[in-house]
Amino acid sequence: MKIFALISAGGQSDGVDKGLLLWQGKTLIDCVIERIRPQVDHIAISANRNLESYAVRSPHLLPDARQWRYLGGLAALCTAANDLQIASADWLLVVPCDMPNLPDDLVERFQAVSKKTPLCNAFYIETPVTPHYNVMFIRPQILQSTVPYLNSGLRTVRGWLQQQRARVLQFDHDDCFIRYGKSNNA
Repeated sequence: MKIFALISAGGQSDGVDKGLLLWQGKTLIDCVIERIRPQVDHIAISANRNLESYAVRSPHLLPDARQWRYLGGLAALCTAANDLQIASADWLLVVPCDMPNLPDDLVERFQAVSKKTPLCNAFYIETPVTPHYNVMFIRPQILQSTVPYLNSGLRTVRGWLQQQRARVLQFDHDDCFIRYGKSNNA
């Protein structure tokens, strides 16, 4: 089974390139890569600036296609929908670039829940504190559905996951899913 990862580093929300912020002496994206590399076969990065810095970490870069640029978290998924390498995977793990404490068994747990519900094509994380829609495990084939979703004016990852009838993977603690992308948290 081929499992790929897409790290989303393309946000423009506050003008800070979150993936390149330092956290405990390393960039946030390097921390994320360290956590997921042993769990996946290939890593792609969705980024819209500092492409040279991200290319050092993975030659598989996906800048948002022009028509999706600055449309939020789904822009990376719309762009990935046309990527042949990603389309060849069985599953795609999607994570943000500023979550350095992702669980070491994240993919294993997603796989376990996907085997229990084999007809489901999308899963996301939920903790007692909140759902984490930006941490998902999806079949690459459903990425094409992001295009009409965005074209209809809808923008939320949550809404798109609901449209896909995504299932929840429960985690007991929220600390693995804290985002450190604000410069005052890093």
